Amino acid sequence: MNTSASTFDLAAREYSQQLDQGISLSGESADFFVEHRVRLLATYLQTHTEIRRPRVLDFGCGIGNATEALKEQLDACEVMGLDCSSESIRLAQQRFANSAYRWTVGGSEIAPSSLDVVYTSGVFHHIEPAQRQVELSRIFQWLKPGGVLALFENNPWNPATHWVMSRIPFDHDAQCLSPWETRRRISQAGLTPQLTRSLFFFPRCLRYLRPLEPLLSPLPMGAQYVVLARRSRDLPSGN
Repeated sequence: MNTSASTFDLAAREYSQQLDQGISLSGESADFFVEHRVRLLATYLQTHTEIRRPRVLDFGCGIGNATEALKEQLDACEVMGLDCSSESIRLAQQRFANSAYRWTVGGSEIAPSSLDVVYTSGVFHHIEPAQRQVELSRIFQWLKPGGVLALFENNPWNPATHWVMSRIPFDHDAQCLSPWETRRRISQAGLTPQLTRSLFFFPRCLRYLRPLEPLLSPLPMGAQYVVLARRSRDLPSGN
């Protein structure tokens, strides 16, 4: 991953505090968003695939905030966290010292066609645009045929998203991707987009409106969106 490793090495110890500072507008904790994202992925795997007991990669895992949810909600046989920040990986290893999770800086030891699921959230806006295709092609190579990529990103068309990101120091240089760019890049990498949905429309103070969110999810208005894609063919020639 060619992201700003030094930025996240410096931010690793204060990552949770900085994130909570940014998302305080929503009235929810970081765990609320992790649980919602992983639950959506778990439902998709159960209803649209035959993948069970998956081998999962958390791409851009940071200090491991999604690790336990991925293990429990996906009933994963293995969860590996990958990050460009060696300090973040070190802290994740400390947090989960008594667990069987695996960790890697860079991912050079991940075998081709060895993963059932790759989960990534809020990572690609930290990757330089010229490098994004390289990282998606690596994900393609790591996934088994039929494997699933769940790519969650911040919505550049949502004003609240911009306000939240402006309050998070490690997001100051981020370059958000539109859902259309994300789908295009995923397709160019050889993966087939299956589903695009917007997420997180209402803050906690308007939580009584959240039952409406499934109806609103086709509209690109939520604070985040997800593109779910599958590896269904070989890497296109020339890549």
